[in-house]
Amino acid sequence: MSEDRVLPSLAKSTDEYMAAYELFNDGYLEEAEKHARKSIEIKNNIDALILLIDILERQNKDSSSYQKMLVENYPTNPDTYRRLFQSNFTSNKDDALTYINKAINLMKKPIYYYDKSRLLYSMERHLEALASVDMAIKMENRNPSFWNLRAEILVKLNRVNDAKESCEVSLKIDQRNRNAIVTLSRIYINLGEKVTARDLLLKIDERDEEIKKLLEETIS
Repeated sequence: MSEDRVLPSLAKSTDEYMAAYELFNDGYLEEAEKHARKSIEIKNNIDALILLIDILERQNKDSSSYQKMLVENYPTNPDTYRRLFQSNFTSNKDDALTYINKAINLMKKPIYYYDKSRLLYSMERHLEALASVDMAIKMENRNPSFWNLRAEILVKLNRVNDAKESCEVSLKIDQRNRNAIVTLSRIYINLGEKVTARDLLLKIDERDEEIKKLLEETIS
């Protein structure tokens, strides 16, 4: 196929992918699915394939054939195994761990270590989870999500002072970070420092049921 025919196909596939991506983010899943399928039909590409799996799973539809296609077509791309990790996170944690380890073996990215830490934390393997999130932070120390997860793990390990420090680092990066405020407030409530906890919680503008309940605990 000549280059002048390849490039228009690539452009059309990209256009369909972008349409699917925007529709997916706006919640129009059926329409997003159509465009993602069209993108792959025009030109097979990993971005549209991963997006299609996202769309199908959001609709509780079977994505196994596309997961298989992902491995067959992109066996050396770490994002292939990160996507399989995500598909298995809830249903088969051992398989999920195998997949995220494979992604890490292919490319050591901080987000992969963070993903692995989340999984290990959900498996109550807290020391391993801490080691993994520490690796993520070593590679990228300005991500508040990493510090928030570290704080949650440290709470489980009863290392309260270290957990507080991690929350404080997160809040230095993003002073209104909800997760950091919630975790730190819970720590202060458990320590009996309810006024400090309340002052923190009042920084959150959108107060859902979780925040309202925590605020009630600060005055009980």
